[in-house]
Amino acid sequence: MPIRQDVAGKVLVVTIDNPRVKNAFDKATVAELRDLFETVGYRDLLPPDPNAVKGPDGWDVGPRGRYRPHAIVLRASGDVFCAGAHLGEMKELGEANYQENMTAALDMGAMFRAVRNCSAPVVACVQGPAYGGGVGLVAACDIVVADLKARFAFSEVKLGLVPGVISPLVIDRIGQAAARTHFLTADVIGPREALRLGLIDRLATEESLELAVEKVVNSLLRAGADALGLCKALLEGAESLGFARSGELTARMIAEARTKPEAQAALPAFFAKQPVPWQDDTPWKLPPVSTGEDA
Repeated sequence: MPIRQDVAGKVLVVTIDNPRVKNAFDKATVAELRDLFETVGYRDLLPPDPNAVKGPDGWDVGPRGRYRPHAIVLRASGDVFCAGAHLGEMKELGEANYQENMTAALDMGAMFRAVRNCSAPVVACVQGPAYGGGVGLVAACDIVVADLKARFAFSEVKLGLVPGVISPLVIDRIGQAAARTHFLTADVIGPREALRLGLIDRLATEESLELAVEKVVNSLLRAGADALGLCKALLEGAESLGFARSGELTARMIAEARTKPEAQAALPAFFAKQPVPWQDDTPWKLPPVSTGEDA
């Protein structure tokens, strides 16, 4: 399978595991990622009291689990995070008609949007280069942590193509001017420049990459799981409507949040100077990379 899933506490760790093709997007990978991120949103919320759902084998947030993960970590095996489109399938599409190309593009675009719209926060752990669609996957994540081996490039124009379905995600992260420069030149973006542009959010050494990801996840685990999903919806809605038209939406969302079970449990604890019900003082750790060879 091109995608592997591991449960670490309340966190789902998703690994793209096809290093022989540099974790490129073939149809199976696109379909599995899309299904995973779309279906997570239909699961039950983790209740504020974790003891209500934690069984002897831990939280039921894995594949086909009942509950939505508190957070998702997206990573890859091997030395390359994602090389973009699979070369064999790209060649086939080059010989296909317009409608076949349109269908394939819509399928890939839906996968990126599923990651972006996932109700659980998605943290990317980028351990190496990402090209073309691989950069789109990075841009679709909520928080991106990369190490100094990371490189990024929009190489489409060198092949007579355009960075089509990933363009809204990238423009949202780095802005129109920077996207224009890098889409047109296809120049490689180094890790420090990617941090400056906002393509990534945290930069770490190879040795400290996992620690940096763990720090981000531990911060997310201190927040309410439902509140994190609501925040993602708030960000999308407020940006879409703009300041002038977002007043009712923003008021509705804070009113809704205050009346939900999570806030109803957390606010009394806060005023009583007690920890929130979901607080766990055990530091979260990223599990070792699981690969097909380990299975």
